[in-house]
Amino acid sequence: MKSTFDVGDVVATTKALRQDGTFPDPNIATGQILVEPGTRGEVINVGLYLQEHIVYAVAFENGRVVGALERELEAAVRETSPSSRAAATATAHATSSAADSSAAVTSGTTDKEEGLS
Repeated sequence: MKSTFDVGDVVATTKALRQDGTFPDPNIATGQILVEPGTRGEVINVGLYLQEHIVYAVAFENGRVVGALERELEAAVRETSPSSRAAATATAHATSSAADSSAAVTSGTTDKEEGLS
């Protein structure tokens, strides 16, 4: 199984990513939007769900690291602004150790047809 995106790639969401119960924050209700459509982020990890679905751990500009499926992401152009680049790098570094220590990548989607809820 070949992934479309690799660690370090800049992506943007094609739809809102919602809490499906796998995002590790009990204060965020199921169905609440975690990441708005069009939000940019950097892929920090690539994993498999049920050995058949590629899930990307993405450090988004809003500070959240959320798992997303390929069809929920698109390639985005990396910004050239030094301040935005520094902020994205700091977010990715601060959250990558938490994602690396996790045994599974949370999906943050509401895809019932694939049993990801």
